[in-house]
Amino acid sequence: MQPHRLCFSAAALVWAASALWWLLALAWPDAAAAVPATTVHALVFTLGPMPLFFAGFLFTSAPKWLRRPDCDTKPLRPGVAMVVLGWLLLPVVSRWSATAAGLALCLCAVGWALLWGRLVALRRGATRRSRHFDAIAAVCGLIVLALAAAALALLLGRADRAREVARCALWAAVLPVFLLASHRLLPFLSRIDPLQPDASSAPRAAWWLPAVPLAASLLLALSAWPGMPATVVEDAWPLRVALPGAAGVLTLWLALRWSAHPATRSPLLQHLLRAFAWSGAAWLGLAGSALPWLAPPLRAGLDAAALHALTLGFAGGTMLAMVSRLSATQAGRSQAVDRYARVLEAMLQLALVTRLLAALWPAATAQALPLAALLWAVIAAAWLWRHGGQAGRLRAQRQRPMPAESPAAARPASRGGQ
Repeated sequence: MQPHRLCFSAAALVWAASALWWLLALAWPDAAAAVPATTVHALVFTLGPMPLFFAGFLFTSAPKWLRRPDCDTKPLRPGVAMVVLGWLLLPVVSRWSATAAGLALCLCAVGWALLWGRLVALRRGATRRSRHFDAIAAVCGLIVLALAAAALALLLGRADRAREVARCALWAAVLPVFLLASHRLLPFLSRIDPLQPDASSAPRAAWWLPAVPLAASLLLALSAWPGMPATVVEDAWPLRVALPGAAGVLTLWLALRWSAHPATRSPLLQHLLRAFAWSGAAWLGLAGSALPWLAPPLRAGLDAAALHALTLGFAGGTMLAMVSRLSATQAGRSQAVDRYARVLEAMLQLALVTRLLAALWPAATAQALPLAALLWAVIAAAWLWRHGGQAGRLRAQRQRPMPAESPAAARPASRGGQ
C-alpha cells in the first residue's frame, strides 16, 4: 500500500464522519454540551481531514522532490491510527466532557507528532534540496503545536480558547500549506505570464506571487492569536484591509489572466482555477470585514462569508480536485476528471453558494445552513464511497498510457531544486 492510500482513506473517513456529525448537530442542537458544537466544528473542519490529505500528498511526492526512495507505509500506520481515532472520538465525547474531548485531541496531537517526525526524517540524506518541502514541513509542525494547544485549552475548560486556536491554525498552518503546494504544483501562483506556444524556455518563477497572500495569512493569524486584545486588532484595521485587499486583487487578476490560456482548458485545471478564484473573492471579503465604519452585523456576515469562501471554495475545491486526481490515476484510470468528479465539484459550488447565503442573509440562515451541511455530507460520503475503498486496495493494472491531465501540463519545465 502506498502512503497516499493509507492517508487518503483515513482522511476520507474523518471527513465523512465529521460532515455527518455536523449535519446531526444542526438538526438536533444540544445547548448543554460540554464543548459547544461550533468549537468542535471549527477544530475538526480545520485540523481534521485536510492535514491527513496533506500527509498523503507529502509522503507520496516528497521522496521524488528530494530524490529519496519511496516511503514505507508501515511506520506511518500508528500515527494515522491515532489521528483518526482522536477525531472520531472528539465529536462524541465533547457532548459530555471537556476533559475527554481534550484527551481525544491529545491523541490527535501525538499521532500528528509521529507523522511529522517521519516527514522531517525524509529530509535526512536527501540528495536534492527542496525549499517547498522545507517550508511545508515546517508549517506542518505548527499543526502539531495547534493540536496540543487546543487540547490544553479543552483540558483547562477553555473551549473559547480552543476555537481561537483553530482559527489561528487555519491562517498560520493550513492555508499556508495550500499556498505553498499551489506554488509548487500549479501555474497560478508561480508565474505571471502563461507560457506561449512558441516560447523556447519557461518563464522565471515569481516568488512574490504567493508572498502577498502568505503575508495576509500571517497577519490574520496574529489577529486571531488566542488572547490577542480586541483593541489591538481593531487599531490595526488599515493593515487588515490593505494586505488581504492586495491579495484579493492579485489573485483575481491572475485567475482572469490564466483563464484565457489554452493550458487551463483541461477539466482539472478548470476546477483548480475556479477554486483559486474563490480565494481572491475571500481575500476581498476579509478586507471588507475589517472596515470599521461598516455595521457590526454586516462585518460579521462578510467575515463568515469570506472564511467559508476560503475554506470551502479554495481549500475544499483544491483538495477535492487534487485528491480525486491522484486517487484516480493511482487506481489506473487515465481520466482524472470524469462525470462523477464533475458532479461532486458542482455540488461543492452549490454548497458554497448556499453557505455564503446563510452568512450574508440572516433571514435565510435557518434553511440555508442545514442545506449546506447536507450537501457537504453528501460530497464527503460520495467521495469516501468512490475513492476511499480504492485508496485501500492494491492498484489496478495500469492502463495503456494516455496524455496526462495534470497541472504539470501547464508547467513545461521544472524549477530545479525548488
